[in-house]
Amino acid sequence: MFCQHCGTASSPDQKFCKHCGATIVAPEGAQQVQSAAPPSAPQTLPPGAIPVPPAGAYPPPSGTSFAAMPGVVYQGAAQAFHYVSPQAAAVAHSIQQTKLLHSLTDRIQSLASTESLEGFSLLQMFSEVFKRRGSEAVEDYILVGTDRSTPPIELIETGWPKPWLFFRLLAALIIAYVGLTVLFMQTGNTNCVPGMMFLGAFAVPLATLTLFFEFNTPRNVSLHVVGKLFLFGAVASLAVALLGYSLPIFDYATMEAGIVEEVAKLLTVVVVMRSIRYKYILNGVLFGATVGAGFAAFETAGYALNEGLLPGLLAPILQAGSAAQAVYGPAMHQGVVAMLQILRLRGILTPLGHVAWTALSAGAFWRVKMGRPTSITMLFDHRFLKAFIIPVALHAIWDAPIQLPFLGNQIITGLITWYVVFGLVQQGLRQVKEEQRLKLESTLATVQASLQAQPVLSA
Repeated sequence: MFCQHCGTASSPDQKFCKHCGATIVAPEGAQQVQSAAPPSAPQTLPPGAIPVPPAGAYPPPSGTSFAAMPGVVYQGAAQAFHYVSPQAAAVAHSIQQTKLLHSLTDRIQSLASTESLEGFSLLQMFSEVFKRRGSEAVEDYILVGTDRSTPPIELIETGWPKPWLFFRLLAALIIAYVGLTVLFMQTGNTNCVPGMMFLGAFAVPLATLTLFFEFNTPRNVSLHVVGKLFLFGAVASLAVALLGYSLPIFDYATMEAGIVEEVAKLLTVVVVMRSIRYKYILNGVLFGATVGAGFAAFETAGYALNEGLLPGLLAPILQAGSAAQAVYGPAMHQGVVAMLQILRLRGILTPLGHVAWTALSAGAFWRVKMGRPTSITMLFDHRFLKAFIIPVALHAIWDAPIQLPFLGNQIITGLITWYVVFGLVQQGLRQVKEEQRLKLESTLATVQASLQAQPVLSA
């Protein structure tokens, strides 16, 4: 029988509900029903059939839901079933979702060879974004990477970084972009169009790259190196990708883009950044983000031109024939509007795509490289290959022909990518911390050896 207050199943000898504590009152005629007929064996209903409570079964309290689940067998029932309260059903559903999420994260961690994030908080990470700083503080912050400006290993922060410069750069570029857009809309001056395209395509990739620059807590990579890799890496990775698309086995408009483009960007990072000077995992994450940012910026500019500006300009002109001059003004406006729509959409999605994907794959490669000279065999290391599958697969899902509503494919793949990226950042921080420990032990051993070597002075 069941509690009249919450609907929890109870045995006949119970006087109080074990769930809510209410007094249980046996329904009238329940004993007669129990003694009249023995329990029937549960039966399987035909597919699609809805189980019906047997005659004499105690009805569920108002507001509860019925679930056909193995449970209490009523006397005379044709099959086993019981009632579940909405509260219990909600708790069970929440537990099931939590188990599913934990199972997914465990699989991702196993594939990427990372651990659960410890001490991680987005609020704490970005807590210094709006802190006031002078121009001198900004200059000191970005002047790193040289022999004089790289901090010693003992002074490197090993806690989660607190970036802030990326937001200032993003705000400045967006303000400039909006200013040029308003100026064009008010004046119609076509001189504003190239600047709008440039700022719209480069604003978010550069800001995201700056975020990864701040993640590089060893501070051993200069802006000069980042700038060269950004430009050269963008051109080189695009060239390799176009070469890959020229092969008959690959198609630019399919999910195969995940293979071609991720391989092209990674090879660019591996070939260009061969120096053993950059031995940290965080260095590899930064180099990957740099090439990915350049690739994303150039690709967005190409999309804005080929799918936005040019069709908007040419289609009305071609349709107009001899009256092309009369429609040139509206055609320009239509083309710019289409271009701006592409720039805004790709700008919003940029942090979830190329920049983070290449940061993930390069960070996984640097985890294998570990300051050694680059070797082709490192590309076949199982630790790297398992992690490299992640950005390739996520890129393919991003471009899949079946798309979830509200940019579902992009948001889900982006969240997974950043989860793995933060796992690599955590491993990079632990690598620095381990080097600090080894440095300290070496210093202590040197001091102890020096003290033992000194002659003992007589009294």
